[in-house]
Amino acid sequence: MEIEGGESGAATSAGLALDGLVGALDGLVEVVEAGGLDGLDGAGLVDFLQRFERVRNRMSLVDHRTVRAAEASRLPETVGQPNLTATLTWLLRLSRGEAARRVRAAEQVGERLATTGEALAPLRPALAAAQRTGHVSPEQVDGCVRALESVDHRGFDPADLDAGDRLLAQHAVTFGPKELRVIAQQVVDRIDPDGTLPQEQLNAERRHLAFRRRGDGMYDVEGRLTGEVGAKLHAVLGPLAKPRQEAVVLEDGRVVDEPDPRHHGQRTHDALGEACDRLLRSGALPDSGGTPATVIVTIAEEDLQARRRWGVTSDGTMLSTDAIIRLADEADVYPAVVTKTGVVLQLGRTRRLATGGQTVALVARDGGCSFPGCERPPEWCERHHVLGWAEGGRTDLHNLTLLCAWHHHNFAARGWTCVMIDDLPAWVPPRWVDREQRPVRNARVLARQRGLGLRC
Repeated sequence: MEIEGGESGAATSAGLALDGLVGALDGLVEVVEAGGLDGLDGAGLVDFLQRFERVRNRMSLVDHRTVRAAEASRLPETVGQPNLTATLTWLLRLSRGEAARRVRAAEQVGERLATTGEALAPLRPALAAAQRTGHVSPEQVDGCVRALESVDHRGFDPADLDAGDRLLAQHAVTFGPKELRVIAQQVVDRIDPDGTLPQEQLNAERRHLAFRRRGDGMYDVEGRLTGEVGAKLHAVLGPLAKPRQEAVVLEDGRVVDEPDPRHHGQRTHDALGEACDRLLRSGALPDSGGTPATVIVTIAEEDLQARRRWGVTSDGTMLSTDAIIRLADEADVYPAVVTKTGVVLQLGRTRRLATGGQTVALVARDGGCSFPGCERPPEWCERHHVLGWAEGGRTDLHNLTLLCAWHHHNFAARGWTCVMIDDLPAWVPPRWVDREQRPVRNARVLARQRGLGLRC
């Protein structure tokens, strides 16, 4: 989406400089594509690669200033997003992780401004100086910054953090991201909090657990558990992860015990799966997003019956039909009849609150918060009447959409309006965002409208 608006003198000068950069880059691309690298020997090619990479690394200096400018001009409020990360994700079509990295880098290694307008040095001056020369990549900087952030709070000596900043900046010139992460962890471990913060409180502040879905459909799990939670998890998984002996009958009739072929990591993984199965079967999980906690999978009925293709969960994970059938043994199955463009058939109701079946149908249609640029999953969403219930709006699917709590409570005050076009939610921006007020759809909803991601 293009944002319209005037240009200041500073923006004009920046725009002219950007035009010059684009022209120079076009010239370089033309030379390279015409075979400009063909005559280089090994040393020449190495020199070109390293020089070009330094130029690429220095692009982050522009990122830092643009993030600061966006914050100063309150750009998230202008475009109806809750924060800078969401703003960059939507406007630039970045992943949320990349947008968060840019914002984090601007805060840590970008120049700052005091409330009085006075220029302040970056929080991590050594890393900032290394990046300014182009010898350190954004990925390296982010690894160092995130490591130092874990100890940048009360109870730690600022002098130790400054020393860690200088040490990591020196190593970043020599080591790649993988090795640098190990060094960064060693630096963090050597920042001694003893005597300034009780160990139990320190561990509580360091606790975290994160799940990240990979492109191949698996999940990366990263975390640091307190001693109490770690002991509980070990007590649950330990018995389930023990090696299992299986009796095998040989051709001569003898019975022998065959050892468990799974290694320890595989057994622990399977133990976690079994624990989740038991919890799902127990029915003791709390409600989430208006429906009992469950696994919601969208798949064409004919594909499920024929056991072909794939289904897609509410967070985008692709599951085979065999996996879906196994899941059906552990949870309720809600059929959602959809058109070829992903529109769920209407389930009319005269009541104000959507039923559980309607909520599941909304999940199948919207896939999460329908506001443009928002990636909140359906489990975090509320049901919104497009035409208010008090104004005569019915609790039908063609008058409902999913919204995260933030957008549900803030979109109206920021001038946005929801409309239904072809039975799918779209959003009309205020005039200061788009003078023509052209309806905008969430990319996820748009993909489903065009039939993308429904069949695999």
